[in-house]
Amino acid sequence: MNRILFSASLGAEALLLILSLAALSGCPASSETAFDPLPDSDLRPPALIEAGPTGARRFLLRFDEAVSPVEGSFAVEPADFGPLAAAAADSELSLDFPADMRPGLDYRVAGEVEDARGNSTRFALSFAGWNERPPRLRLSELQTGKNSSTTRPHRDYVELECETGGNLGGVEAAWASSVKAFRYRFPAAEVEVGDFVVLHLAPTGLPEELDETGVALDLSGGVDATAGGRDFWSSAGGLPDENGALAVYDRPGGKIVSALFYADEARTGELGSSRLGSLLEEMASAGRWPIAGASPTWEDAFAWKPSNSRSLCLDAGDGRWYLSASGGQSPGAANPPAP
Repeated sequence: MNRILFSASLGAEALLLILSLAALSGCPASSETAFDPLPDSDLRPPALIEAGPTGARRFLLRFDEAVSPVEGSFAVEPADFGPLAAAAADSELSLDFPADMRPGLDYRVAGEVEDARGNSTRFALSFAGWNERPPRLRLSELQTGKNSSTTRPHRDYVELECETGGNLGGVEAAWASSVKAFRYRFPAAEVEVGDFVVLHLAPTGLPEELDETGVALDLSGGVDATAGGRDFWSSAGGLPDENGALAVYDRPGGKIVSALFYADEARTGELGSSRLGSLLEEMASAGRWPIAGASPTWEDAFAWKPSNSRSLCLDAGDGRWYLSASGGQSPGAANPPAP
């Protein structure tokens, strides 16, 4: 029996001619005898589903199938941190560090895994160092814009009060308007109960605008810097002047621990699809800001008459927000009583 093979790119006339010749030669033109069946094969490499640190010394990756580590393929940056130990259990790969990660520090890991058929996947991932001791923080005061006072100028800042001690490394703040969203991650710094942390969001570029990560709290200068609070500076972007929201997370990808939604008292109705709406839904889902309906509205906000001469303050006693008196901003210190 003659066997005839052909390309799938042949034209219809050529295919009919070949099939006719096969019939004349006595060879059936059926798919069962003209072609050998393809063997079962796995040509797809493992797909990464999720990854992230799960403790001070472990980074975990999950794939969509069982994997094995490729020996000698794993590396970490900073390079002086030491070698990684890789071990797989079914679809999970754990990378163990030789020492505790530095809280909030930028890390990068790379490596390779393969499945039972030898299909391999390489990865290179960035993440923030795990923090075992994030402090419990509470939003205390927000200055949402710059004022023009020559004697007591103020610029955008967020004040946080520490309800417990811990390390700030990896704690994140996220804020949004309807069209823009920003994020900041704190570097490692030890704090104690009752400390005030001030995040300045409109720096002027002065050399004395320094992050206070050590013991001394009087290193920093610039607008709104104080010796009583721990100052940090970010050029990520200022707070929305009139309508916005801010959330504080205990770590990257972690839970929201404090939040505020503020809006001009004249605003009403649905927010619609926006950066602000997305952050508010996350805040509501975490139980950190109540919304009355199925989706956020402007009426859900702390309503205020926007002013650059007054800050948004939290009354630590009853948990209510209020406006300070004109010129009553107090970064790095306890809020004054409600006027």
